[in-house]
Order: sequence, then structure tokens, then C-alpha cells
Amino acid sequence: MTNRTFKSGESRDQASLLPARIEDYVGPDNAVRAIESFVCVLDLAKLGFRHTGRGAEAMGQPPYDPADLLKLYLYGYINQVRSSRRLEREACRNLELIWLLKNLRPGYRTIANFRKENWKALKAANRGFVLLARELGLVGGAVVAIDGSFFHGDASKASIFTRKRLSAQIAKLDQEIEAYGRSLEDNDAAEAKPPRSDGHDDGGDIGAKAAALMAKRARAQADLDLLEASGETQLSLTDPDARLLVKGGQGVAGYNVQAVVDDKHKLIVASEVVNDSSDVGQLHTMAKAAQEALDAETLQVLADEGYYSSTELKACEDDGIVAYVPPSEGNGLPEKAGRFGLKNFSYDAAADAYTCPAGQVLCPMEGAGQTQVAASRSATRAARRSAGPARQEPSASPRRHLNASSVAGSTRMFSNVTGRGCKAQAT
Repeated sequence: MTNRTFKSGESRDQASLLPARIEDYVGPDNAVRAIESFVCVLDLAKLGFRHTGRGAEAMGQPPYDPADLLKLYLYGYINQVRSSRRLEREACRNLELIWLLKNLRPGYRTIANFRKENWKALKAANRGFVLLARELGLVGGAVVAIDGSFFHGDASKASIFTRKRLSAQIAKLDQEIEAYGRSLEDNDAAEAKPPRSDGHDDGGDIGAKAAALMAKRARAQADLDLLEASGETQLSLTDPDARLLVKGGQGVAGYNVQAVVDDKHKLIVASEVVNDSSDVGQLHTMAKAAQEALDAETLQVLADEGYYSSTELKACEDDGIVAYVPPSEGNGLPEKAGRFGLKNFSYDAAADAYTCPAGQVLCPMEGAGQTQVAASRSATRAARRSAGPARQEPSASPRRHLNASSVAGSTRMFSNVTGRGCKAQAT
């Protein structure tokens, strides 16, 4: 055996008697074989993919088979390769893709157009994959959890404008333009005097700066007009769909990605991208999407208090979805101010009424626009003494005003007291 310093590869000039098979590029347990098997059993025409009905007798250059492009898309999705240009490069050098596409090398425009023209069909294919996972026992299909995450977009915070920010920018530019206008007037007055011996003259420079400011103001005014005409609250100059999202004191220029996860193996069964920083209003939409993806008649949904909404809970109940969402405690300002919060009130479903900390019953009342609790100071003090440590007496009137949403503890209460108020009078 010849002694060698390092292991050496084969010579690139070495001829092979038999060429290597593409089939040998990947092992029998490689994940790309699962992609191949999954796409081969799909009815692409039924899912809505373009060019599936093309025959061999059609004229012109034949397009790529949508099955091959779907395999490429799924491979990029699994391996976090989203760029069409990167997928084009990978198709030329990645052995797994060379095996999967049989050495086809579609261009980046073909890849991008495939995703754009077949977006609904791709979502249908994803739903088919979820159903397949359920048939294989990988998805329970009975209990799911919903949550949202902020994803950075292709935009910076400085590139996103609101009406307030654009108005402030226009006002500041007006001040600067006015200042430069006064400078031009001073410059005209200076020109009336004998010229300076050094020949220094900055009038042209001031005029150019004023013209640049006026052009900048015109752009800001055009952006403000566009924002008002569209009815949107924000305008992104680089990424049209990105928004400035704020939650927990932190801001992100991007998107709020909603995901529904099955409880069995923590697989995502539904997802959606929204540009609203609040999760309120997303519960029923995402729960319904998961129910359709799982093809389930009933579904149990878990979510945090950020999704709590009486309207959303009622819509879920109507569609056979049981949602478990803790009621929102709000910002805690009533407790900090020495007032009572939602947790201080108990709801009796049988009587359809609340009991306040003073022991008085709040019953539904016709004709009241908001819930009012009128309690005497003595009854309030007695309730506080019996409940625990004394609180400081609020400086405001003893009449307490509670919004209907702050005292709602269940969906049934909202459905039974829609448009009505509650009032309890202390004895």
C-alpha cells in the first residue's frame, strides 16, 4: 500500500467505462424521495395548476412540467431556500435537485412566475399534504394552538410612513423652505450693495437647496395623498406589504405571521400573513382555516389572551369550534388606580348576572348604553374589608363605570346581553 500524506480524490481527466447513474446521487432514505412520491400522487389539474392539460400536439416550445416545478418549490420550502435566483443556482449544483428534476435547470423567471401564477393551487397542495399527514397518523386533528410572530420584512422603520409622520415632515419642510426664502431675500438685499472684494456669492447655493426642499415636500405630499386615497394607515416605500408593528414596546418593520399548530407532533397545519400588530380578530379566521385544512367537523382551539374577543368566540362557536381563550385582564390600570377590575367580578351563568365585590348582583337591563354600578361608600368599604387588604378610596365619584367588554366573562354573556347594560343598586 502506497503511503500518502492525505486522501486524494479521483482525477478529473480519468475516463469512466460506465457513466454514473443519476439514481445513485441520493440514498434510498433521502427526503427528496418523499417529495417525489408526494407530487406523483397529486392530481395537479384538479388542484388548478396551469399547463396540466397541455397535449403533445400543442405548438411552440413546450413548458416545464408543473410537477417538476412543484418539486423544486417544495424542496426550497423545506430547505429554507425562498429566492428564485438561489433555486436556479441550486438546480445546477445540488445533487438532490439534479436527481429530483432529472437534470432540468429552469431559470429564475420561470420559477418566480410559477409561484405567482399558481398561488391558489400551491395552497391547495399544502392542504393535501396536511390531509396526507393526518392519514399517516402524524396529525391529531382534534386540538390545535394559534399564535402570531413578528417577521422582519424587506423594509426599515424609516421607510414606513403614517399620516401623522408625513404631516409632521411636511410641516418641518415648510419651516425650512420659509427659512431659505428669508435667506434668498437677504441675499437679494446683499446683491444691491457693492460686490465683495473676494467675489464670494452663495445665492445660487441657497436657491438650489430651496428647490431641493420643495421637491422633497412635493414627494411627501404625494405620499400623503396616496395614503389617504388608499384608506390605509401606513405606507411602505420599499416593501408595499410591510407595516410598522408594535407589541410589548418593541417595533418591527415587517409582518405578523399567524400559525396554527397541531398538538400531536407540533406540525403547522395552517398559516397566514397579516400586517396588523394585534392578534384580536384573527382567532376565527385561523381556526376556520385549520378546520378546513384538517377536514374536521369539530375542533378545539387554544390561544392566549391576545386573541380574546366576544365576536370571534361567538363565530367559532357557530362553526363547531370550541375555543379556549383566557379573558384579557387589560392593562391593569383600574387596579393601579385603586378600582376594581374584571377579576373582582364573578359571573353566574344560570342567573345570567354578575356579582360585584360589594356583594350586589348586576342583572341585565334594557336601554342602558353602558354598565353602571352605583354602590354606597359604606357597602364598598365593607366589601373591601371582607375581601382582604384595604384599598385607597378613589378620589372620583363612588359611581363606577365599567365598559361592557371589561365585565364580560364568557361568550354567552355577550350573546345574551347584546345591546343591553347591567346595573345594581346597593341597598
